[in-house]
Amino acid sequence: MKEVYTNALKISTILLTMVFSNLGFSQNWTYGKNRFTTTVDGILREYYVHVPQSYQDGTNVPMVFMLHGTSGDGEKFYDAEGWRTVSNKEGFIAVFPSSLRYKIITMGEMETTTKWNTTPDSEFTFAEGEVGADDIKFLKKVIFEMNNRMSIDTKRIYLNGFSNGGQMASRCAIEMSDLLAAVASNAGTFYLDTMYIPKRKLPILFQVGDKDYGPGNVGNPAPMAYFDELISIEGLPYKNGKLYEIAQRYIDNFDLYSEHTIKGDSNVALVATYLPKNPGPGTGYEFKYVFVKNLAHAYPNGVNHPLDAPKFHWEWMKQFELEFPTQTSISEIDQTEKLQVNPNPSSSFVTIIGAKQYSIYDLRGTLMYTGADENLDIRLWADGMYIVKSESDFVRLIKY
Repeated sequence: MKEVYTNALKISTILLTMVFSNLGFSQNWTYGKNRFTTTVDGILREYYVHVPQSYQDGTNVPMVFMLHGTSGDGEKFYDAEGWRTVSNKEGFIAVFPSSLRYKIITMGEMETTTKWNTTPDSEFTFAEGEVGADDIKFLKKVIFEMNNRMSIDTKRIYLNGFSNGGQMASRCAIEMSDLLAAVASNAGTFYLDTMYIPKRKLPILFQVGDKDYGPGNVGNPAPMAYFDELISIEGLPYKNGKLYEIAQRYIDNFDLYSEHTIKGDSNVALVATYLPKNPGPGTGYEFKYVFVKNLAHAYPNGVNHPLDAPKFHWEWMKQFELEFPTQTSISEIDQTEKLQVNPNPSSSFVTIIGAKQYSIYDLRGTLMYTGADENLDIRLWADGMYIVKSESDFVRLIKY
């Protein structure tokens, strides 16, 4: 009897593998550009992934996020010069998620554009009727899926962001610091004068240009020679005193000494380094404040500006690894959107949750049902195994 059961299980597994492959669940990545989708809180989300030719399954590699700014999306930053080049050279996986589009209000003006939800720590608010998505939950789910899909070194996951993506990166440095080895924010960071408690104090970097007054805004370049004063003295007129305010928010949030050292080339970029009052275990952490000459509101990539930020940021980030244990492991990430069928097995009715749309196939790959109903009557179906497939997940259903 045991042998019969074992053989039946083998046959069932082979059939399931065939259906699994036919429905697109086989190795679903390719070298170069990939687009993946996932569902979070019932909303379909997308992210682009660059896989370098050097990648091989079974060999863990680092992963770097790059978050776009307002009006952008993951594909635009994927196509831009910079991170793909460094990924190919250094052999890490590069991930470019897309935010969602909303009606927002900024300084009394309404517009429809893409935004990472950094509220309430933001210069914008959502228009009436708009509800901001949980982007932290989205990024965590991307980590979870990528860790299952490919061989990721979970001690070496890094995150970078520009403008509104830089604001989101700063939020991630607080709320996802137990999953990220290091974070870099560019031309956008903490907005409100509010103190946060990160889950883990981690290496962080903030970069801004001397001509950067925000998207579409202009002002007198802040003098490179006064960088030390601009980040140390409150109320100086250049950039409305923001350089000092930003320094103070990092000092407070990450328990840093206000004393710092400055190095670099004033014709390209200066870097102030702040050290922690209470260094963490292992590699510890630091804060790099980078001030770039002749840079307005843009992410420099060596083509649009002499500074090759992706290369520079990678050289800084790759020094650091996530120390374990942490408060949250990859396996503990909230997966509340996982497709579920209850009860399972069932002889009559099932409830399907975790998907707006789903399809059900038998083991021959025949489509049995497609729809969005949560409750489904299967009393007339033949006994056996079926596959329930959503946009980003699948589960087996047993009818008896």
